[in-house]
Amino acid sequence: MDLNEKNLSTKQPAAQTHARISQPYEHSGRARRSQTTPPQGPQTVNRSDSTQTSASLKRGGQRAAFPKSARVLTRREFLSLQQRGKRLYSQHFVIISTPALGKRSRLGITATRRFGKAVVRNRMKRMLREFFRKRQARITPAQTILIIPKVGAGALDFAQVAEELERVLLSARKGG
Repeated sequence: MDLNEKNLSTKQPAAQTHARISQPYEHSGRARRSQTTPPQGPQTVNRSDSTQTSASLKRGGQRAAFPKSARVLTRREFLSLQQRGKRLYSQHFVIISTPALGKRSRLGITATRRFGKAVVRNRMKRMLREFFRKRQARITPAQTILIIPKVGAGALDFAQVAEELERVLLSARKGG
């Protein structure tokens, strides 16, 4: 065995391609990405629009909101409402109401999995909260209301929901 360097070959072996990769680092079927530069800097916010939006949320000096004090929150309250409340039925909703203990009306919503998938349930809850927000000042005397949507209610739009609930709540106020 000769360990002298003079016997080593200076010729480098030819580069071999990997057996599993046909072309190094590129897929021939993929389109190349365009080299356009992305827009620079953050978008500017139009301040006048945001002030108009916040002004439109105010109704007669009061902010149209849905604070915790206007919500039915605990299981005990929901069960109490279902046991003691007066039930009203419509084509797409069951409404259970009792006189409120406080000065303001309160809302609870129950939408079970049987009603639909989470997207449908959440959309319906948003519509019901919006309905209540817009009309809570007109609900006199103050009521604690539980709304349970039925299975077909997911196909309704906001105007249909509002019309049906107003009709049922108005007939209840008249005593019919």
